[in-house]
Amino acid sequence: MSTMDKIKELISLMNANDLAEIEIQEDALRIKVRRTNGGFQHTVLPPGSLPAPAEALQQPVPKTDNLVEISSPMVGTFYRAATPGAEPQVEVGDTLDPETSVCVIEAMKIINEIKAEVTGKVVEVLVEDGEPVEFGQPLFKVLPAASGG
Repeated sequence: MSTMDKIKELISLMNANDLAEIEIQEDALRIKVRRTNGGFQHTVLPPGSLPAPAEALQQPVPKTDNLVEISSPMVGTFYRAATPGAEPQVEVGDTLDPETSVCVIEAMKIINEIKAEVTGKVVEVLVEDGEPVEFGQPLFKVLPAASGG
């Protein structure tokens, strides 16, 4: 069974049993699926590569240049707007708070809203609209409010 088939099976199991989160590990494969607002978020990683706690997967990581990167929490296709033809959700210079939706990532025809999870100002968009992204790939650079943003 392919990884995608396993993810689809887990989503079906979650829907059938009204679960918010499920995680499995088989040999060298670890899959975690979490229900989010408007869709599902999934992570596929080799064992031992998940930080503890697992929620740290979505936390921005401060860099030495005082900027924070908002990284992709999953593999999928990056879109700056929530719907085709709409304006981008954020632009360079926009002020963010942790609940600001910055983009969406489509994975398996499910649209996943990505929140900033940081307060600050967008200084750079690192990915082009419609581009495939990997887990952990930086999407935006943000000047945190604590650094004068």
